[in-house]
Amino acid sequence: MLRIAHDSRPHDPADERNFVMPALTQRLLGGGEDWPVRLYRVTFREGARTYWHSHDDVQVLFGIAGTCVVVDRDGGRFLLEPGDAVVIDPGEEHWHGAAPGTGGEHLAINLGTETTWLESSA
Repeated sequence: MLRIAHDSRPHDPADERNFVMPALTQRLLGGGEDWPVRLYRVTFREGARTYWHSHDDVQVLFGIAGTCVVVDRDGGRFLLEPGDAVVIDPGEEHWHGAAPGTGGEHLAINLGTETTWLESSA
């Protein structure tokens, strides 16, 4: 069993190589721990989003504040509000970020360990 206190991990600026800023990420689980899942809290200010990317396994995005948007290569566009979830298939190219005119925050739950980063979503 593992308890992760919300203030025990830094909430730092996102990696500018993979995000249109301003965004913050907080790695809650993954990396140093020996767990088969990665968990990130991601805060997007207005206009912020990830670059296009895909994952080697399922990703679940769970809305916790504001409104986020998730977009896939086929033109699918899903709003993600607090309590909503979006499930993304392995290998599906997508991006996510703040919905137009607002900010948003979600938990990203990655069942795999690899993310393939692609071009900017701009």
